[in-house]
This record gives sequence, structure tokens and C-alpha cells, in this order.
Amino acid sequence: MKNPVLVDKITIGTIEFAAYIVEYENNLEAFTIYYQHEKEPLLMFQQIDSGANEVEIKVNQEMVDKLQLLKSKDPQQRKAHYIAFREFALNAEQKAKEIALKDKKLYYLTDVQLIKCLEQAYLVD
Repeated sequence: MKNPVLVDKITIGTIEFAAYIVEYENNLEAFTIYYQHEKEPLLMFQQIDSGANEVEIKVNQEMVDKLQLLKSKDPQQRKAHYIAFREFALNAEQKAKEIALKDKKLYYLTDVQLIKCLEQAYLVD
């Protein structure tokens, strides 16, 4: 993560999440969400290339699998945690769009099936 700019952070249950705008290869910007100070992001919205106005979304399945190990045992609490995470991610995503990804075509989390794997990480036993 190069030149990270903290967008937002939150603790949900026992898990700390942080959203950043970062520079990565070729000085392109990305919006990322990390948890528990992991080295790899859970989610990354990154510019496809410097000439493109599109942003692609990547979900790190390895981080999703690790997240599953940290979830609450109580199904109701897990549901509340997922709702809090989704709200955090959507709000941070909007801030990132306003700050760094202004002219880019951003596919929002609410429009993407990739978020389903995160929902499963929280809600499935």
C-alpha cells in the first residue's frame, strides 16, 4: 500500500475495518478495505489503467476465508455485523468516489454480486 489516505474506519464486533485510498502500480489509485491490520485488502476498487475511466472490483477470497474464522457464533449478531459492515463499505465507497475516483465509472457494491461472498462469510454457519 503506497501513500495510504484513511477514508474511514470502524470496529464491528471484535473486527476492525479500515478503508483507504492508495496508490498502486503505475501510480493508479485504488479504494481498499482492510481488516485487523492484514497486509492484503479484503476489497479493492482499482482503476483498470490510466487511460480508462472504469474501476474494477476485486474481492480477496483468502481474506474472506480468514474473516469467516473471526465471525460471531450468534446468528443474530452476525446479521447485525454484516449490516453494519455493508453500511460502512457503502459509505466509505461513496467518500472514495468523491475524493479520488471522481471521473471513473464505478460499479457500486450494491450493484455487484461479488459482495455476496462477504455476506456469506458473515451469515453462513
